[in-house]
Amino acid sequence: MGLIPVLAGLLLVLRLVGGSSALQENCTDYRLQFERMFSVPGDAVMLNSTLVSPAVFNFTAEPYNVSWYDPRTGRELSDRPGRFLLRGETLWILRVQLEDAGEYVTVLRTASHCYRQATMLVVDEPLAGECGRPMKAIQMLTNGMTDALSCPLRDYMKKLDNYSVPFTLKWYKGCEPIEDGSGKFTYWANGKLKLDGVTPLDNGSYTCMLNFTLGGVTGSVSETIDAVVKEDYILPPQLHEPSNEIIKAERGSSFSKRCLVFVPCVGRHSVSIHWIARDDFIFGGPSDRVHAEAQRSRRQEGPNKGVWLESLLKFSELKEEDFHINYTCQVFSIQGSPRGKFTLVPADSRSTFLIVAVVGVSCVLAVLSVFLYFCFKPKI
Repeated sequence: MGLIPVLAGLLLVLRLVGGSSALQENCTDYRLQFERMFSVPGDAVMLNSTLVSPAVFNFTAEPYNVSWYDPRTGRELSDRPGRFLLRGETLWILRVQLEDAGEYVTVLRTASHCYRQATMLVVDEPLAGECGRPMKAIQMLTNGMTDALSCPLRDYMKKLDNYSVPFTLKWYKGCEPIEDGSGKFTYWANGKLKLDGVTPLDNGSYTCMLNFTLGGVTGSVSETIDAVVKEDYILPPQLHEPSNEIIKAERGSSFSKRCLVFVPCVGRHSVSIHWIARDDFIFGGPSDRVHAEAQRSRRQEGPNKGVWLESLLKFSELKEEDFHINYTCQVFSIQGSPRGKFTLVPADSRSTFLIVAVVGVSCVLAVLSVFLYFCFKPKI
């Protein structure tokens, strides 16, 4: 056996031993991250360590370095043109291969301590005859409404922005590309795809693909969404009455005011409306001088499907104590809780104001007349 093969074998053994010993350091072990990373052959993938966190150590004050290891060989990974790229706590695999699947270990070292964490990469072959990723995220679309799908690659976009690396985003439905502004589709910021007038035909798979150049390699990464159009939905309620108004009413007269709310929905809802005054709910019944009627509803069909809710606040006889009080209609709903109010003032408050105004003007005119008389009085 020649000397050169022996030396090469010895160097390989030393590297493996060195790598294994690095993985056997007495480090605080954060074990395997719960979140798995999924990819397909040919795509790029970004593996992130979560050790650079205030929950682990004071990374803003304490110097540190991060190393990535392949536990199958014990070797520390380094930049490898066209394949691996290390940027701080991030490991990029620029061209994923089936054999890249498995656990990758991060070791973070400070002057006094070290921490270890494993990240799992799952690599799947694309399904025969299908476009997009075999692993799909489910997102819901609302039938009959304008809705949007969110590309799950936000972390990639944020990281590339941090690198000041430009990228482009392209959407596909099934195998067909979606052009921005074509038909019902519009590309929105933050990786969203807007769909106008969702119908059951919009069910299906949508893929967003990110293209960029990193480390001299033009790469791409994609995610596929399984969009499901749901028939039943409920949107935030819309309060139409009262609208923060001041209402004049006669003392001693009867009075009623409605709270009117529209709930855009298909199917059931759990929206309720109540009247409040002096920080207390108004209940009671028809025998009470002041009471709120039970909530009534009617369904609206047509372009804007939903339910109208109504509750009347009734006064059988207005008394002095009812005036200059805020009466609030409060909507209760997990989709939103708008409120509106009105205030009662006596109907004769305007005439009182007019009387005071007339008297005031009369006084001013009288004083002005006397002043003008003395100013322009003929001298004798």
